[in-house]
Amino acid sequence: MKIDWTALGVVGVVSIVASVVFVLLLSLGVRFVSAAQVRTAGGTTGGTGATRGLGYAFLALAGLLVLFCLWLIVPQFH
Repeated sequence: MKIDWTALGVVGVVSIVASVVFVLLLSLGVRFVSAAQVRTAGGTTGGTGATRGLGYAFLALAGLLVLFCLWLIVPQFH
């Protein structure tokens, strides 16, 4: 049995990068949505819609990243 170490290294690097991007998108989404809720609770109305929308956009991108990774993993989807 021969192991292709280059391919294994590529898989490892891509997995780490995808994990970091997912955590970044998810944390930014939660941060922006919670910031909009804090502003709304404080009585400030300026920019809360844009902040909430940006937060939901980051959460949607995180969800799309998960779906894309599942598509890559499951061979029946190809």
